[in-house]
Amino acid sequence: MTQFPNLTAPITLGNVTLRNRVCLTGHGTGMPTDGTPNDRMIAYYEERAKGEVGLIMLGSQQVHPSSPGITGLLCNYDDRIIPGLSELARRVQAHGTKVFGYLSHMGFATSARPVALWSASADYEEKYGEVAHEMTVEEIATVVTAHADAAERCLRAGLDGIEVHCGHGLLVQQFLSPLSNHRTDAYGGDLWSRSRFAREILAAVRHRIGPEVPLGVRVSGDELVPGGLTAADMAEVVPWLVEAGALDFVDVSAGTDGNLVSNMLHEPPMGLPPGPFRSLARQIKDRVDIPIIHGTRIHTAEFAEEMLAQGDADMAGMARALIADPHLPAKARAGQPERITPCIACEQACFGRLYRGRHISCIATPSTGREVEPVTAARPRTGPVVVVGAGPGGMEAALQAALRGHEVILIEATARLGGRLDLARRPTGRSEWSRLIAFKTAELERLGVDIRLNSRADAALITALAPSAVVLATGAQNRPLELPGAAPDRVLSLDEAVRSWSEGSDKIGHRVLILDGMHRAPAMVTALSLAHSGHEVTLASAALHVGQHLEIQNLTYLTREVLSAGVRLAPMLKPRRMTDGRVELENIFTRTVTERIAADTVIAALPGLPDTRLSSDLQHLPCPVTVIGDAYAPRDAEAAILDGWTTGRAL
Repeated sequence: MTQFPNLTAPITLGNVTLRNRVCLTGHGTGMPTDGTPNDRMIAYYEERAKGEVGLIMLGSQQVHPSSPGITGLLCNYDDRIIPGLSELARRVQAHGTKVFGYLSHMGFATSARPVALWSASADYEEKYGEVAHEMTVEEIATVVTAHADAAERCLRAGLDGIEVHCGHGLLVQQFLSPLSNHRTDAYGGDLWSRSRFAREILAAVRHRIGPEVPLGVRVSGDELVPGGLTAADMAEVVPWLVEAGALDFVDVSAGTDGNLVSNMLHEPPMGLPPGPFRSLARQIKDRVDIPIIHGTRIHTAEFAEEMLAQGDADMAGMARALIADPHLPAKARAGQPERITPCIACEQACFGRLYRGRHISCIATPSTGREVEPVTAARPRTGPVVVVGAGPGGMEAALQAALRGHEVILIEATARLGGRLDLARRPTGRSEWSRLIAFKTAELERLGVDIRLNSRADAALITALAPSAVVLATGAQNRPLELPGAAPDRVLSLDEAVRSWSEGSDKIGHRVLILDGMHRAPAMVTALSLAHSGHEVTLASAALHVGQHLEIQNLTYLTREVLSAGVRLAPMLKPRRMTDGRVELENIFTRTVTERIAADTVIAALPGLPDTRLSSDLQHLPCPVTVIGDAYAPRDAEAAILDGWTTGRAL
């Protein structure tokens, strides 16, 4: 008997039968450059089809020029999209996976400056800071027809079905929600009238595609904003939508992108529990008699199986889990869930890259988004590949070299693998880093990598191994804090502080000042951990706001958590000196001292300094010596792992 009987069972949506109940839910990839599918995007979806995903919901296609295709979105405005969609469909379907078009209009949940955005009412959208144009009845009719036109193009391109996006704060939800719809005509007022736009779109699409093609809708089962759409509202609305479009399935999510907390909750980062909105899916499932797809951090095959077994949904919607491992369904079917690369909800390379205007990837799986990049032939195996340092970059380099068939020796000075990830996993809410360390460790062991712990490499040891290549992933050293007047025993590096706190040391005093020079998660999670342990914590940063370099979901979550824990945030400040037990801080703009904060312990969260000591001692070797990760330039774990992946694949 299979370990995942529900997940691997076929299911039929309309007249299309899917081989299993895993759905890659619609998400932005940041890959299109001209609004049409390109080679990178097609290869990305094809890899998930090879991994036996039952259904792929493409990233949303904007149906009208009034919804601009920013950040690499698809634009289904005209026939230009058909050739690329056709090639994508052919490549995906060749592996037994079905693919549906995913139609949307952003409304004012985007930016098109200086062109005006359309919405239900002339509201102000906080994320992008623009006031919308209230759509006329004629413009509403135009967008209704545009959805039908886009659906027809999808079918002409050979796609298998259609989903219409009515959630996440996009245009249709802007009409549904009392927060953004203040109209007094037939499209505003009570819930029935506010749903008119959605019902007209679904009826028009169904009329255009005919009764045989699967048609569904994605909805937010709760807007997750005070005064917005509630679960009770959506339980009433969804049956109307099902009737209007003669729908074959409903895809239930939650939230709106137009509110920071709601956006964070429906794209939950590390620290929040998986599957938080199963109950919403169940409420809607109890109201309609068609299959329900549900996806909000369905993060493992085991969790998906349990959700389906409990009857909360009929299909498991996954995005980040399949970004992390496109072969999750195949590994689950084969009874190898331990071989599935975990999604740890760090959001660094998926959302983080997307918000920087780049294509998505995965910190644990750098091949994601890079499926089109060529692989060179492996080097002759004249000796072992020696990797020094078993942090994230070194582990990945060793893993990739072993996959290429090399004998690999991985040398680590400490008693455990993981490097800085071993520290990253320790603060409150960050334990999921342990899952990544454990997975990479198991893969190294499976591939027979010779792991040598408690071994400090030097030139003599490396030379004696007669390597064919050396990879130095020796990491970074702590950057000293320049704080005149501070006694050495009062100042700790962030690494020292995390180690001290997690191991129960009493080095950290009651009043703690954290000086954040990186503006990302490490200082914030350390502040949270210390506050939960009873310390009085101030987190100061020279940035405009604390956590300035974080992706928006992590920033929102961690800001909420540290404020709730009583951490005092002090942005736009940098330290000058310490006198009489107080740190003087100056405002970065006025350059005057504006704060004097009492501190028993000062924690310096500063960028590291590359550890280059060993590289200069290896210049005599006749083989390539490559320095990667923080040893080359201190950055984050995504950069270190990508360095390791790139280097290992070139050996």
